[in-house]
Amino acid sequence: MRRIVPIVLIGMGVMLLFSVGTGLYFNNLLAHPAAVPLPDRVAGLQMTDYTTGAQAASEFKNLHDTQFPLTSGAIAFYGDRLITLWVAGAPLDFMAARMLAAMQGKIAQGNSLFTPMTPFIDGKRTVYVLEGMGQRHFYFQSDNLVIWLAADPAVADAAIKQILEAYP
Repeated sequence: MRRIVPIVLIGMGVMLLFSVGTGLYFNNLLAHPAAVPLPDRVAGLQMTDYTTGAQAASEFKNLHDTQFPLTSGAIAFYGDRLITLWVAGAPLDFMAARMLAAMQGKIAQGNSLFTPMTPFIDGKRTVYVLEGMGQRHFYFQSDNLVIWLAADPAVADAAIKQILEAYP
């Protein structure tokens, strides 16, 4: 019994150090959101403006009026704003899934500017489709990322195909 007590105490100390280290790591990620890589062109349209990192994460939080735990972010505009791409990164995949579910729930309440269309399956993920504000909108999860694409209907099919390939 005397040999077990030191081993248990050492194990508890290691777990405590691991927990503190993990907490500090995630707090640093949340305090300094990173940029997310963006395609230079989507559906043949050149990127004309973009925002990344902390500024993009701040815009997401303002847009959703909530405190999603974001570790990365990017917003890009293509062509004459015919396409807008939002990419938000969560610390872990399950957190991105919760963000996606929160978005889906809010839209399902029917108080939004969007009309839900039939979603489709791409591999193992569901891509949600909406119409609204003169555009087609798509949103989905790719690992720890939540992606929202808004595109003019004339380029929407080509745009979502390319974005699904860019964020597998």
